[in-house]
Amino acid sequence: MRTSWDTSIKHLARHGLLEAILTSEQIAKVPKSNLWRWKHEQDDKYLYSEINQIIKQEIELIKRLNQSSKIKKLNKSYFKLHDTFHEVISTIKGIKAQINNKKELIVNTIEQVKGNIPIQKALKVFNISRSTYENYKTIIIHQCDVSYFKWCTKRFPNQLLPKEVETIKHYMTHKDYKHWSKSSIYLRAIRNNAIHCGLSTFYKYCRLLGYGNLKSFSKKDTYKPLITSRPNEVWCADVTIFKTEDHTKHYIHILMDHYSKKIIGCRIERSSSGKTIRALLQNAFEEYRPNATLFLTDGGSENVNSNVSSFLESTENKLIHRIAQRNVVFSNSMIEAFNKVLKHQFLYPRTITNGTALNKVMAEVLPIYNNQRPQLILGGNTPHETFNGKPIYLGQYRQGFKGQKAIRIIENQRTSCKKCN
Repeated sequence: MRTSWDTSIKHLARHGLLEAILTSEQIAKVPKSNLWRWKHEQDDKYLYSEINQIIKQEIELIKRLNQSSKIKKLNKSYFKLHDTFHEVISTIKGIKAQINNKKELIVNTIEQVKGNIPIQKALKVFNISRSTYENYKTIIIHQCDVSYFKWCTKRFPNQLLPKEVETIKHYMTHKDYKHWSKSSIYLRAIRNNAIHCGLSTFYKYCRLLGYGNLKSFSKKDTYKPLITSRPNEVWCADVTIFKTEDHTKHYIHILMDHYSKKIIGCRIERSSSGKTIRALLQNAFEEYRPNATLFLTDGGSENVNSNVSSFLESTENKLIHRIAQRNVVFSNSMIEAFNKVLKHQFLYPRTITNGTALNKVMAEVLPIYNNQRPQLILGGNTPHETFNGKPIYLGQYRQGFKGQKAIRIIENQRTSCKKCN
């Protein structure tokens, strides 16, 4: 059977470079007649043979580098440091964002050293692609004064207009929304027809403006949330403690509709009280008249007592009490999540000196939570709207997005920035 030789072997033989790549045992397997013929072939025998000159230069460089044991060890050490460095920084949260924030420094540095280090190799140090680098370069070189972030409006016509960015800043710094979640601020803005962009775009510009994310935690895989499909299907009750500046503990008793997240009852006492839970239940029952509602609580004494049980019995099974993670597998996490929102977004940011001040603040913030603060989980509705039957559908608040996108592109493309022309 006739042996076929790889074309690269022929080129290496013609340029006398076989010894740089193959071992002496491998070279011995090649017939001398083949080696003689390959060495005496003309360089221009094959179309595009000039590519071989580039290969020859690269191989010559490798040969010269390998001839110096010091340089060889130095290169190995450099690559080991390079690989170790990237392995370490790959575990650092936010490293890509930091690189993106320093795009001007990266572009300037690579442009300075590209005469000695090829761009592609320099990019490996920062672990970014050539397309990303070219995008950075475009943003840095082609800066437009008419753009908020000085991005070229001709190359990036879909960027938000400066007035739209200013609107986002206005909402993110507004004193009434200072401690709201970003999703609630976004929903408030689009419901006010102040902005017309998607949630991901809103998050992107918040990040660019320096408004960071709140710390979040992932639920465990074993977590099974309670799912409801209508108002008054499940009511939740809980008591949370808040200490005012006079070092007095106050017990905030809360009754919530699980589906709509609406607070349908609240009262503040100096201690946890079964009588207070009963009063909240009785008031809500008389106002909303549910037919078959599950009353979900934890096993605390304020929930499990004769005051509460006697009232539940009087409803003739229209209210049925269940203890979370005892009678049912579900937890009371929905109202516990509200307790966190209440404290971190409404109470802690304020100076509340005593119980009188706390009652005054609660009378102010509960209508805000129920009637003004939209929630992403409710499709942009407020709890009050959802409780009253408004469908959970975020699309109802996005009607002006397409029209604003078209306006944005037209305005960006017809800007008179001299650097774009």
